[in-house]
Amino acid sequence: MTNATRRWAPLLGFGLSLLFLQGCTDGFGCRGDDAAVARDAAVGGTSAFGTAPGTGGGGSDALPVIPADREVLFVGGLMSELYEELSVNLENEINAALDRTARKLNVDIDLPGNRDIDLPIGDAIADALPEVGLPIRPGRFISFYTQMQAFEAAGIPVRNVSSVSPSFDTSESVAHNARAIREAIRAADKPVIVVSHSKGSLDTLHALLAVPGFWGRKVVGWVALQAPFHGSPLADPAPSAMHDLLLRVVGGNGEALDDLKTTTRAVYMETRRDRIAELTAAIPVISAYSVYEADRPIGDFASAFASQVFDPEMVSEIGDIVLENYRATPRNLGRVISASTAAALALIRDRIATGISEAVATIGLMNFTNVYLNLRDLPNDGLVPKQSTVLPGATHRELDVGDHASPVMDVGPFKNFWTAEHRNRVTAALIAEVSEAADRR
Repeated sequence: MTNATRRWAPLLGFGLSLLFLQGCTDGFGCRGDDAAVARDAAVGGTSAFGTAPGTGGGGSDALPVIPADREVLFVGGLMSELYEELSVNLENEINAALDRTARKLNVDIDLPGNRDIDLPIGDAIADALPEVGLPIRPGRFISFYTQMQAFEAAGIPVRNVSSVSPSFDTSESVAHNARAIREAIRAADKPVIVVSHSKGSLDTLHALLAVPGFWGRKVVGWVALQAPFHGSPLADPAPSAMHDLLLRVVGGNGEALDDLKTTTRAVYMETRRDRIAELTAAIPVISAYSVYEADRPIGDFASAFASQVFDPEMVSEIGDIVLENYRATPRNLGRVISASTAAALALIRDRIATGISEAVATIGLMNFTNVYLNLRDLPNDGLVPKQSTVLPGATHRELDVGDHASPVMDVGPFKNFWTAEHRNRVTAALIAEVSEAADRR
């Protein structure tokens, strides 16, 4: 085997590992159930709710009681666009990387008399690779999907502003979406408890500040999840590479990104300080956040996993396959390449089929940004620093360890910090808490 073969084999192995999952009956992960995908879920006693029924600690699956005479209005953030774009971009990157790396997988056969033959098996493998798709099961990467299903099944009145308002668009500006939220609240038949996520909380704050007549009447409580009230450094101009990334993932809406800058939010929060205090004094508000620390970068994970697949035994076995086929028909190099390619692909498929789903489930999609913010000594959920989620006058609540997606969506086949059941119970508990606080006022 050439040095080039040995150097590129691990990268090719990781790419091929994703490709061969297409034969799994469970889509990308080859798992039997969602509980297995989320085996690392945070359901333990570290919750801000302790071991209260339905909020963690492995207790009852029953949701905390939410009065039927109130309606829950969900307001999503930028995460839906982020994950959709990441899924598309990741798919394209995988296919491009597979093609590039496979074409560098060549085998040199040394012959007597200082002669050798270079067999372009890499080109053959690259040409044989079909396009890789990332199958996503229904409901994944959709904010509040599991909560909507669970709440409706429990008879809890719920709406999602993205469904009831044609003009609401999470990649639009705060001012634009605030108008849509106000209209959705105005059209509600019952008093509303708003549950917002990420930038959706900035949209909600702007909507509520404009209509104090809603406070305590149309809107009786508000739960803000991982809200960047004071902005995020990831939206600021530096580093430029991060800025460009965020511009792409929000669909190119620069105004929406400007609304998330720390400088923009500093001015906003200061100029509306008194009105915010009046809002949080009028209705109960909980601002909840989560934090985590990436255990390792994605690149390190990929190299480690690929090295396990393409260990010296595997590389040697592929070389032996090529040599065996060459010895059988030394004058028919076309057959040598085709037969060796088929045998190598089958060998790789068998090696990775049982291990890749568990490996991919350890990847946190926000590890890169999480590490960047942690290096700046900012505890964060991968996108929003903890300190940014403080809203004056509101209850500030730390949730279980998790990334920015944990309280709102399933991101399988990648790492889920929370199970769907835990997510539903935590959301319901927060809603029940502000509802009870509203009754006491």
